[in-house]
Parts: sequence; structure tokens; C-alpha cells
Amino acid sequence: MLTEAYSKSITNSVPTPRVSKLIESTHERMRAINTRFQDVGSVLNEETRTFPTIKRKALAEKQKLERVPIGIWDGQVFAGCFTFENNVMISHELPEFAFEEEKLEGEKYGFGIYSMFGHIAPNYPRLLSLGTSGIIEMAKSQLEKVSSQESKDFLEAVIISTEGLEAFAKRHEEFLREKAEACPERRDELLRTADALSISPKYPPKTFLQACQSMWLCHLALQLTGNYLAIGRPDQFLYPFLKSDLDSGTLTVEEAQEITDLYMLKFNERAQDNETAAKTMDLESMKENQERKWRERKLSDIGQQRYNPRDSIDAVNHWNQNIMLGGVDSQGNDAVNLLTVMMLESFRRLRMTNPVTSVRVNTRTPDFFIRQVAETLKTGGGLPCVYNDEILIKAYENFGFKAEDARDFGNNGCWEVILPGRTDFYFIKINMLKCLEWTLNRGVCHVDGKQEIPDPGDPSDWDFETLYSKFLDNLRLCCQTATSHIFETRLLRSIVAPTPLLSGLLDGPIESGKDMTQMGARDIVGGTIAEGISHTADSLTAIKRIAFDEGEGLGAIAQAIDTNFETHPELRVRLESCPKYGANNPEADAMAARVAKDYALIVKGLNEKNDQMSFLPGIGTFSWYIAVGEGTGASADGRLLGEPVASNCSPSAGAMTKGVTGAIQSFCKLCHDVLPLGSPIDVGMSSRHVSGEAGTGRLMGLIKSFCQMGGNLLTISVADAEILRDAQANPERYRDLRVRMGGWSAYFTMLSKEQQSHHIRKSEAGAI
Repeated sequence: MLTEAYSKSITNSVPTPRVSKLIESTHERMRAINTRFQDVGSVLNEETRTFPTIKRKALAEKQKLERVPIGIWDGQVFAGCFTFENNVMISHELPEFAFEEEKLEGEKYGFGIYSMFGHIAPNYPRLLSLGTSGIIEMAKSQLEKVSSQESKDFLEAVIISTEGLEAFAKRHEEFLREKAEACPERRDELLRTADALSISPKYPPKTFLQACQSMWLCHLALQLTGNYLAIGRPDQFLYPFLKSDLDSGTLTVEEAQEITDLYMLKFNERAQDNETAAKTMDLESMKENQERKWRERKLSDIGQQRYNPRDSIDAVNHWNQNIMLGGVDSQGNDAVNLLTVMMLESFRRLRMTNPVTSVRVNTRTPDFFIRQVAETLKTGGGLPCVYNDEILIKAYENFGFKAEDARDFGNNGCWEVILPGRTDFYFIKINMLKCLEWTLNRGVCHVDGKQEIPDPGDPSDWDFETLYSKFLDNLRLCCQTATSHIFETRLLRSIVAPTPLLSGLLDGPIESGKDMTQMGARDIVGGTIAEGISHTADSLTAIKRIAFDEGEGLGAIAQAIDTNFETHPELRVRLESCPKYGANNPEADAMAARVAKDYALIVKGLNEKNDQMSFLPGIGTFSWYIAVGEGTGASADGRLLGEPVASNCSPSAGAMTKGVTGAIQSFCKLCHDVLPLGSPIDVGMSSRHVSGEAGTGRLMGLIKSFCQMGGNLLTISVADAEILRDAQANPERYRDLRVRMGGWSAYFTMLSKEQQSHHIRKSEAGAI
């Protein structure tokens, strides 16, 4: 009852003066931050030359945590900072630990010393239940059981790096005790945080504040050592501490909300604008390198194209700090609790971009929480993203996972669905539209004329089913090549980028005596992410109708595409006028469903020959919808060469002729129960359509209907094109205006002009 009553009471609540002041301070620093690549030294010497890479990496992690600056912001209760009062942001740079020959060997396979792929979440419940001392004891106990030198080296490395985390906490404790004596007005508060650090993370925390501080400092330590990671389900693993404090009277609900606000604020300490970020990047070298990769691309690179420095700059404030709220527990019971409500309220109040916040919704989710989700969505930015429990749990079960495990799903650094605390995740992108391009153009890229796959033959005399079969052959070839690449390179990160600190915080590595990069995690997932499905389905629908039903012939369409429609403008008009996925059209939607299901079955079939990894399919583009389009030729839906593709699993521009409801109806016809990684649809709504109580009800109905109809991931961006245009012209007025970037949210005024203009066009089209 307390959870429901509190949720209903906070609709118009505001942060405390302390929190409001810190929000203002955070915004002030955003445009003045400079990254400091701190000189943290080297661990290479005559003694360590004989050490294996993983022990040198552990020593580097420990040394970084023993030397990195420490502190606490004025007004904060949580110690440990990304950014300090001189507006310097500390980088993830590590002390030198790899020898040149190791670096060169890693480079052969595309890996460097920071090749820790950050799209996973640590096992924070383990940290809170055992403390770092318990994790060290686990490693020591396992050391007595293993016989291989490799396992001994790994377990010793876990101990070394975890001791570094303990040293990091001890340094902060001592700093706070000294600061308390110099700041009598904050003495008690600073000592309370120092006392928290004297207990945890070394030992299990006892209070809500201690648990939050322990988890935060560990997250900070991981990020500072090059591990950009998601959080998992903090409302679940932190709630027992909150409940204990409330039951004992140690905290009031109001005090707990302020602590939650301050905790959520910590994830926002290092936002910087693109102009500042660009100064730290060698843009010319980046462009030259990316163009070289484009020219030298292999089949396993399809989907990894065609980037320019804009993509790196626009993602500069994405730190993979995702959290998942709500959902069910391992037994299938509703898991919405008071902390779920408090964390979502914090996100609404702060109006910032981190942590990237998502919610899980199901038939058991109470109305009061869905209402709160709707009210939060009205603040803009496309968050929280809504995940449908029933469909995603079923999808994981369909790929062989147990229900009780699947029910604990979270997400990673973007939107992909993973099981937090136990998953090592790799992914590779598949350009589905490219597979159709090859089918029509005999395996040749329209952008630069490169023969990318063997010639599948002249399409002129094919019927539709032959065309579709050839397309599936190309898609299968891409998926097989991509998953083979993942599997063949799965152990190669360990050459230069083992992760002993993180491995101690995952299920599996200590138990198996193997680092995460040596396949030590409990679940090893290889994800394939298909791009461009809406354009692929629309193209196939148009081809079927114009080439075959109306007798135009496939050769004419292929020829028109070859010339980017310059010689056949009238044919482009006819193709564009064909039914489109996203308008609740049975013909186009059936084609999209067919493509999605066949793709999922291709990936599922790959698991039958492999028992070391689980290959899971998803559909999406992340923020690279512009880059994907730049590397893809014209398509039979009328899209021109180089034009952006639709984001994620959304309809193409101009296809949403039946509005948001029509788009969602189309989307929900896809086979989402065989897409365990997810397939988000991104839709936009004008603020006038969601204003007031009627607007809240409209959003609630949309969320419920989405889940009932079988959708899996939904993002709703409330944004007006006229506001975006004004923000582009007058950025100083809109510093907290946020937009959805495929897998996270970004401050609109901090994006490149090209990306801003793209969002304006998408807003006008109704699909953000």
C-alpha cells in the first residue's frame, strides 16, 4: 500500500533544494568539462616482465585505483567522482601493462588494451551479499582446488584487482574524515559516508546509504578502468536495504527519496558537448581510418559500415549506464516496489540522460506504476523504454533458457536484453537491406561497386519466391559469417584485454577459474542485430506488387535501382506508393513478419551446431541509422542511395500514415517471441497529444495495448518539431531537451547539426 500511495502522491513533486542545486551544478559543468588523461604510470618492469598479461592488467587496475583523484561534490552524500570542481573529467586510461608485441598481436584481430566490450552488467547482488572480502575469499578457496597455471594466474589477478577496489574505498574514507574536520557544517554527513565506506564495499552493507555507496564506488571503479557497464536491476537488489531502514525508522520516505535522487545524479557527472569532445579526438585520422575500414571491409563487417567521426562524437555522452526497473521476480510475481517508484521518480525529476532508464511491464504491473511511466514519458527524451515481460521471457525460453532465469532479464549498454550478472555478450550487426541489394545487383555494392558476395545470378527471369529464397541465402550467409567471426575471435580479447576486476563480479569466472575473456562467464551470448527490416519488407512488398502482380518485371526494377532511379523516376513513384509496414496494412505487415521470422529461424538454427555460445537474434540500428544508410544503395521501396534507414524496428519515414497506433499494430504482428535480444519500435508523439490527464490516459492505454498485442520493446519520444528547430537555433534555452538516440538519450543541443536536423525530420514524420 505504501508503494501505491507514494506513487500517486509524487505527480507534481519537486526535488529538495540540495538536489536542485546539484542539478544546476551538473548542467553548468557540462559545457566546461575537459578530459584529463592522467599520468597513471606503468606496471612494466623487470619483475613483471615474466608475469602473464592478466596479472599485469590486475596490477594496472589496482594502481589506477590507488592513484586516481578522489573526492565528493559539495552537497553530495556519495563519494567518488568522474568530474571534479575544476571541471576536469578523469579518463579510463590505465597504467601501461601490455608489451608492444602483445599489442601488435591483438591488433591483428582488431583488439586493443581497452577492448572490454561494455554491453553487460556485473553481479552487484554478489557484491552486496559478500563484499569484496567475500569475493577474495571465493578466489582464494578456488585457488586451492585448481591445478592449471592459467587458472591460478587468473584467480590471483582477481584478488589483486579486488584489493585495488578496497584501496579505492579506503582512500575515500580517509579523505572524508579529513574533510569532515575542515567542514564543520557538513561534519556529520561526511562522517556518515566515511563510516559507510569503512564497512562496504569490503563487507556487506547494512543500510540503504551504504548499499548505494558500495554499488556506486564499484561502478565508478569499473568505468575508470575501461569497463563501461550497465547496472542491471538496482530496484531489486537495493530495495531490501531501503525496506530495512524504513521498517526500523532509520529513514523516512522523504529522506530515502533524496538519497535516491542523489544516487541517480551521480551517473550524470560527465556530460560534455560535442565541440569540447571533438577537441580530444583526431577527427582526420578517425575519418581516414574509418574510410580505410570501409574499403577493406569483409563479409563479417556487413552492418559495421559506413561510419564517420560524427558517429563517435554524437555518442560521446553514452556511457552504457542502463538500469531496468519493475517487472517480475524469478517466481513470476510482480516486482514493483517502493524503490522502483523512487528511482523512476528521480529520473523524471532530474530531466537528465543518465542512467538510461527502462521499465518492465506485464499483466501483473499495477496501474499506478504504468501511470507513473506515462507521466515520466511526458517529460521527453524517449525514456523510460518499455519492455514487455511476457514476450521477452517467452523468447528466452524459446532459445533454451529456464523460465526462472529469463524472468531476471535486464538490458545492456543500449537496449539488448541480457541476463545481468552472468552474461558475457558479443554482438555483430547484419545489414538486412544489403542482403536484398546483393540479390538484385548480383552481389555487388551499389555504393562503390565492390563484389561483396559471390554472384547469385541474373534476377531478370526469377519469380518472387526465387528472389525471396536468394535473399534468404544471402541473409543466411551473413549470419553464418558473422557468428563464425564471433566464435573464432571469442578468446582473442584475452591477448591484451583480460578483465580480472569485472570477472570477479560475474557468475562463472571464479567458479570456472577462467577470466570472462576466456569464456568463463555462466552465459556466453553472441548476438546478431539485423538492420533495415522496414525498408527490406517494404522493398519486397513493392517488388511483389509492381514486378509480378502488375507485370513490370524484376529486371526493370533492378535497372532503376542501378541508376538510383535517375532514369526511372516514374517507377520510383509507383514503388513508393506501394503498401508500407507501419500503416497496419495486412500485405506489408505479413511481409515484415515473414522476414523477421525467417531471420530468427536462421539464427536459431546456428545454435544446433554449437554448445559453447548461445546465438540470439535481435533487430535494430542503435544510433547508426544515418551511417547504415550511407553504406547502402537505393532500395525498391523508393529510398535513394545513401539516405538514412529507419531507426531500430520502426517504420520508414512517411510510412506511418495511420499514426502511432497503426505503427504499433504493424509492429506487434512480428514474431517477437523468437527475438530474445529485442526489436525496439521508436515512435514520436506531439506534446499536445499527451497533455493533461487525457494525455496520461492515452499513454497508459498505448502501453497496455502494446503489451497485450505482443510487442516487446517500445520507446515513445514526446517532442515537437518546432521546439527542436528553435533549440537548434537557440541552444542556450534548451539545455535539458533530450532526444532518443536508438539505444539511449542525448541532449539535443549537444549533438552534431546533422544529427539534430535528422531528429527534426523524424519528428515531422512522426517516428523519432
